[in-house]
Amino acid sequence: MVTAVARRPEAVTEEHPGLSVVPGDVMDARTLTIEPDCDSVVFLAGPSSGGGPSRLYSEGVPNVIGAMDAAGVKRLVVVTNGMMNGPSDTPAQRLTKILIRSLFLKTPYQDNVRLVEWIRDSPLDWTVVRPPRLLDSPARGGYRTALDDCVRGGMSIGRADLADAVLRVLPDRDTHRHTVDVAY
Repeated sequence: MVTAVARRPEAVTEEHPGLSVVPGDVMDARTLTIEPDCDSVVFLAGPSSGGGPSRLYSEGVPNVIGAMDAAGVKRLVVVTNGMMNGPSDTPAQRLTKILIRSLFLKTPYQDNVRLVEWIRDSPLDWTVVRPPRLLDSPARGGYRTALDDCVRGGMSIGRADLADAVLRVLPDRDTHRHTVDVAY
């Protein structure tokens, strides 16, 4: 059974017998409840395009972790963004990331940095999945992953393939306490 928590449950149009959708807002800890039989939590939310200060990752994830603590859940996968530099970045990737971080995603990038610094000290079995630009395209497979590094030359991934990567990371103990970049 999968329970999706959504600020606007009516926006979740996918229907499946194994899916329930409940209202909740990661920015309001009082709205978050996790059932004690829950195996893991996937935090998959993105900041709005309002351009103001972003606190979604650095404040929303701690609220989720508080609900996890109350339920005794230890496994957390957080999907953020692939704007962090890695040793395998190509010069073009590095330049693109610098431009995007400084011109378009400055506050989400800074919030992402705060989250990763904070989560590293938590006792959870966490994994941070970092995709680059997301595409609305069908699953095609053939994506690549990199543990604690960027995907060399990877500049995009389809949402369906990102979902597949998250499902593969969930049970993989080798990804605990690591970042996993994913891209084509």
